[in-house]
Amino acid sequence: MRLSRLLPVLAGTLALSACAFPWQVAEVQDALAVTASGGTAFTRALTEEYKTQTTYETQVEYEWRHALIFARKAARAASGEAVAPEDPAAWEIPNAEAAKALAAAHLRLLGSFTQGARERVPAVAAHAQANFDCWVEEEWEGDDSTLCRDSFLAAEPMLKAPVVAVAAPAPKIIKTFIVYFDFNKAVVTPAASATLAEVAAAQVQLKPTAIYLSGHTDTVGNAVYNQTLSNKRAAAVAAALDKLGVKTSTFDLKAFGKTKLAVPTKDNVKEGKNRRVEIYFEK
Repeated sequence: MRLSRLLPVLAGTLALSACAFPWQVAEVQDALAVTASGGTAFTRALTEEYKTQTTYETQVEYEWRHALIFARKAARAASGEAVAPEDPAAWEIPNAEAAKALAAAHLRLLGSFTQGARERVPAVAAHAQANFDCWVEEEWEGDDSTLCRDSFLAAEPMLKAPVVAVAAPAPKIIKTFIVYFDFNKAVVTPAASATLAEVAAAQVQLKPTAIYLSGHTDTVGNAVYNQTLSNKRAAAVAAALDKLGVKTSTFDLKAFGKTKLAVPTKDNVKEGKNRRVEIYFEK
């Protein structure tokens, strides 16, 4: 090879190996050549993230000692190992505030991993871990660069588990009453009034969080007419209870017309037990 062609090659080799022992260069080069074929999505992503950090330390920082740390972690991740992030307590960080921030971030990162971030968002988790390790290394060196810290903090919110809404428990029925109506009427009868007096007394004792009223009819007449009639019956019961001191703000009124029969009948059949309002105490 001509000397003119050999010089650039030699210059590149010298730059690559500046401040490095041959064995360090060889180990780093082996790690950069590794390809993760097994493991999990997290370990495969972590392999590439640590290879990126290794390349940065050798080609930009020329810090071979720390390049070896990242290179070895890349090789371990490539073998399928879920390599742990660096523990900042082991690094003797000179800046007390930075050490405190790293310790808190370390706990948050481990907490996110415990909650499944590595499985849920493997690429983000790998990126966050590699940049956390880089942040630790930068603070140990007293480097004023905030690139790794900023990258970690930007990724961290994406590690959090999504909030799952918990459905409120269904109301529990603690007491039931039924009042009946005359045919084609929505007027509270004397017998119904006696039952409603019992409702008012029970409401004072049981203190339900809600009172559910459902109006019903028999099957005589068309659906539209019976829907209106069942609504009037529920409203009449609510008004009567209000006069007895049971506040209407606690009522949940529904009207079902002839769709929910207490006694199944054919159409156009008079049935007294279907002409009703059901009253439920809920808690």
